[in-house]
Amino acid sequence: MLPIEQAYTELKNSLLKNKCKIVEEKPVKYIQIKQGSLNGVLPKSAKKTVKFNLSSEGAGTKITSSTEIASDWTNMTIFGNILAAVMAGILLWIASDMQNYLETAKAGYWSWLAQGYGYPNSSNTLFMINMTRALAAFLVVAIIVEILIVVYVYPRKNVFAEITLKNLMKMTCSENPSMNV
Repeated sequence: MLPIEQAYTELKNSLLKNKCKIVEEKPVKYIQIKQGSLNGVLPKSAKKTVKFNLSSEGAGTKITSSTEIASDWTNMTIFGNILAAVMAGILLWIASDMQNYLETAKAGYWSWLAQGYGYPNSSNTLFMINMTRALAAFLVVAIIVEILIVVYVYPRKNVFAEITLKNLMKMTCSENPSMNV
């Protein structure tokens, strides 16, 4: 069994080696870290806060962990998707308005985009219609991918803590096969 002081030191060294930022700690009892980044799209790389609690259990140490996805990662995902949806809606509105102008010659809110040198230009208008639809489709696909990332990351948010504790156990067991964390 690994004493609590040694388990704490090994855990802290492992976290620092993994480039975690220690936010708060109470030596031998508690370590809270920030890990991952806003760009992270996998459970291990998404930005999160992980808390490790250590307690003596007989001659050994019991380590428990809890993980929360960072609020800025969540907010960026939510607001990014809202912004992308609004932009896709505007692009579809532009395409629809220009399509209507091309078919009926009735000016709409965005019909001014179809004019070149003051006159309607059908080839440029068709290009703009297709381009705005393509951009809207791209944004819709990006929203779907982002939703899939969230659905994948949230249930697996504890992966980093689990891997850290498994590696800690392997490391202490390989140093002394009779020891367990």
